[in-house]
Amino acid sequence: AEKEPAPEQHPLVLAMRSFLQAAHGGAGRGFRSALEDAAHTLAASEGCDAEEAADFRAALDDQLGAAEAGADELLPSLRALWAASVASCCSDEVAGERIVLGREAVEELVLAHLLAYPEFLSPALVKKVIQQLSLGQSFIGAEDRHLDLSALVRELHPHLTTIAAATRAVATRSCEHLQTRSEPIAAKLLAALDKDRDGAVSEADFLATAPHALALEIENVVVSAAVPALLSMPEFADVFHPAAALAMGISGADEDRG
Repeated sequence: AEKEPAPEQHPLVLAMRSFLQAAHGGAGRGFRSALEDAAHTLAASEGCDAEEAADFRAALDDQLGAAEAGADELLPSLRALWAASVASCCSDEVAGERIVLGREAVEELVLAHLLAYPEFLSPALVKKVIQQLSLGQSFIGAEDRHLDLSALVRELHPHLTTIAAATRAVATRSCEHLQTRSEPIAAKLLAALDKDRDGAVSEADFLATAPHALALEIENVVVSAAVPALLSMPEFADVFHPAAALAMGISGADEDRG
């Protein structure tokens, strides 16, 4: 019998990897910036009252609009991803029939993303840790902010090669774990992709919504799992905590007295 290709070589995974290369490369720079703003808005909106929630929703709508505008550069790889998804799930469609993606096809997209994403998350994971710390700092008054984020970046930079193995391991494990939750993730992704709310994802829906939907409904979930996992790893903690102490102006002698 002919040997089946490894999951990482499936055409849908290869198309997803090409899309992620574009989204996380130079072509996606404006898109990613708008998406990072949107992710921060989502995080900041948790636990707010009704009036604040309305303000957050308005800001989020503006940021997602900017993300859609920034996604124009991604259209070639996005069209290829649509074609690969259709080929993977809809090969038996009748010619001329309107082709849409349903729940199972969207779940295949989730799994393909989780297979391809570790190589893109791993080199960015330390930055994600710092971004979350930055978000936390924004919620407290200036007089209570004791962590100098620019100093933290300087202290961590010489150690990036040393901690690369830890970030690779965490990125891979986080994506593997979330593959076991692909069904509920796919349900949320389907709702985000279905722009016209007809219960399925047309090509027009997909091209309009996929870049920010994939980032918010899959990548944000992975990052939320990966950041605390990385912080709890001894290999990373041994580097991060001394760097954070220096960034807070705490010397070794101060820690010993504490």
